[in-house]
Amino acid sequence: MSKKIFGLFIFVGLLMLPVAAKADSTAWDFTSVTAQGTGGTSYAFGVLFTPSQSIVVDQLGYYDEVNGDNVSQPSLMTQTHSVALYDVTTGGTRLDTTTVTNASTLVGHFLYNAVTPVILIAGDQYELVGVSNTADFYTYTTNVGGFAITAPLTVTGDNENQASFAGYSSVSNRSIQYFGPDMEYYDVTPEPSTLLLLGSGLAGLAGMIKRKLTA
Repeated sequence: MSKKIFGLFIFVGLLMLPVAAKADSTAWDFTSVTAQGTGGTSYAFGVLFTPSQSIVVDQLGYYDEVNGDNVSQPSLMTQTHSVALYDVTTGGTRLDTTTVTNASTLVGHFLYNAVTPVILIAGDQYELVGVSNTADFYTYTTNVGGFAITAPLTVTGDNENQASFAGYSSVSNRSIQYFGPDMEYYDVTPEPSTLLLLGSGLAGLAGMIKRKLTA
């Protein structure tokens, strides 16, 4: 194979990469927090959900206590919080995990850590679990106000287990509107400009190979 054809293969491979990094969006957040507290016990709070379109999750986070002005402050988190993402469809495969602290990145009412990006497939079911620990606040009632899901997903259940680690449980055992873990994601759909460049590169590669074979 000639150096030109080899170089074109590399070029087309580069075209398959995103033209620019996509901005993250939070899966859910509050406009205002109406109920937060702590029971002095460590709980593993789970949210069961199904995406309506494939997304890439690259940040996992946990709720940060708000002050009197309903604004989150990183200094209000005093403990560590393990967060994990599981694939329910495959029987509980752990996809990502991290430990959130007050040194994590604050976005809205949550502190986040970057994790290895993982694709969540449209129509499959997943579980996001976060541990409250014993002192930091979390949302805790069935009527949490000012809350909105911004991601293309449907919450299919919630669970609450007394635990100090973010373990897996696919059973929805408590009807509550919201817990503590969150995630950031971006759309997995390729940009139109990326598809155009990829198509042009593949067409050029095909033409060069044809000329080489007929030479």
